[in-house]
Amino acid sequence: MIHLLLYFDDLDILGLGSAAAKLGFGNVAAINSAIAAYEKDLARLRTHSAGYPSALDSSALTAGTVQAANTHLRGATMGLHSMAGYAGGFLGPLGVGLALDLAGSDVVLGWGLAFGHLAVVTLIGLVVLRRLGQASSAAEQDEHT
Repeated sequence: MIHLLLYFDDLDILGLGSAAAKLGFGNVAAINSAIAAYEKDLARLRTHSAGYPSALDSSALTAGTVQAANTHLRGATMGLHSMAGYAGGFLGPLGVGLALDLAGSDVVLGWGLAFGHLAVVTLIGLVVLRRLGQASSAAEQDEHT
């Protein structure tokens, strides 16, 4: 695990360690300890390469996604999880920039719209996920009857 963390600057592997632990391929405490040590040494690592990302809570979020996913749909769930994360990272700043351009960056309304659109998108996502969950539950009940 320690050797894997040394390649964080070259590979996009955030969340892999904790997700593997949740699937039963490792010791959760040891993996969390290694991630904590990585975060502690991050400043020193960045003197060698600026590409080392912060560990933050990405691994915990990814592990929670894997754990909550249907056993047969874990791969698809992780694919959607990654796609949504990268799409949000791309589209969010565009929406903030558009709101500031339209309303003005030196006006409180502009900043209110810029961050307000993020709340609206998050709430829409919540509604969509709730409906998908209800549809999934209904389909599972139909299978069992």
